[in-house]
Amino acid sequence: MSRRVALVTGGARRLGAALVRSFAEREYDVLLHHGSSPEEAAALAQSLEQQHGGRVHVVQEDLLDPAAPARIVACAVEALGRLDVVVSSASVMEWRDFERVTPQDWTRAEAINLRAPFFLMQAAARVMTTGGVIVQIADHLAGETGFPRLIPHQVTKAALTQLVRAVADHLAPAIRVNAIAPGLVLAPDDLTDEARQRFLRDVPLSRSGTPADVVQAVHFLVDAPYITGIVLPVDGGRQLRR
Repeated sequence: MSRRVALVTGGARRLGAALVRSFAEREYDVLLHHGSSPEEAAALAQSLEQQHGGRVHVVQEDLLDPAAPARIVACAVEALGRLDVVVSSASVMEWRDFERVTPQDWTRAEAINLRAPFFLMQAAARVMTTGGVIVQIADHLAGETGFPRLIPHQVTKAALTQLVRAVADHLAPAIRVNAIAPGLVLAPDDLTDEARQRFLRDVPLSRSGTPADVVQAVHFLVDAPYITGIVLPVDGGRQLRR
């Protein structure tokens, strides 16, 4: 039998790269999408193919293009022969004071954080004719808590959680759709130590998250055949104190 195939958007760096690596380690072939990191994507693909023997196919697409999601899915099927798992990891999070948010900020956030995940699911559903799993990477803090410098990100990620519920209902029973809502994982470079410590005071488990925490949760959902339509917080318990 052919190996299962996973598609990961935003897979060249940070959390996306950890997800690509995890699927390769679990003997999947992987379609690694990136938007603007060709060197990192190529190096990761080459390394994983050497280590694990599977195929890691790289595709570059700008998710601001409405047609990009369909092309990404078509590339996965053409290059790797099938599609079993989709993980939407690509995201944009830009810090802006309320007064400085522009229409371009809204357009970019909506296109990458919400529109692209929807049309990726739509395209994937057309080729997952024997079933499959879709996992969206949402954001527990942005979706549930007010951050005045992250308004476009926050609103689009909150909408993504509702999108997951609606699409899960529509695609059942053949395709399961869930989301992971991480807390503080791979904090932004400009997050100060003071802000980090203030955040951690509200985390019952007293630490920030790691990519491994999110990867473990993603694979739990991939392998859980009776779970669909949920948004799983991976936030160290911070939702208990909001």
